Amino acid sequence: AFLTMHHWDEEQERGVRELRRVASGAVVIVTCDPAVSGEMWLMRDYLPEVAELDRRIFPAPALLAEWLGGTTVIEAVPVARDTPDWTLMSFWAHPERVLDERARNATSGFARMSPAVIERVVTAVERDLRSGEWDRKNGALHGLAAYDAGLRMVISQAA
Repeated sequence: AFLTMHHWDEEQERGVRELRRVASGAVVIVTCDPAVSGEMWLMRDYLPEVAELDRRIFPAPALLAEWLGGTTVIEAVPVARDTPDWTLMSFWAHPERVLDERARNATSGFARMSPAVIERVVTAVERDLRSGEWDRKNGALHGLAAYDAGLRMVISQAA
């Protein structure tokens, strides 16, 4: 399951337990750890609404491991600077994507926000990019090839 947990609503636990029940081998869930992703510059400084929503809708990786049972390993999956994927986590290296409607529309994070919130975020990021404020706060990210934006791989082997 790749970045689907937040779409499962109240059936998350039941769905994860069903994955484990029917799988004869490993179950692999790639998900978001909202405790980590909420610290990314975008959610921390501009879009706290997504950070709060993610804390409510993404189960913690440790909870997924509990639901899966068996032997479970949780691995951080750093997001490469040059990833072609447009998940919200890929924006860590590309603040200009906030200004691109196509990029915003490719993420469920922005899709779940009201037009007023999106307009506020776009205006603020555009202002901070233009003024150099974004670089002052986040310029160290330019030197990174990859970043831990909260992407997690939960790998469970049956007991």
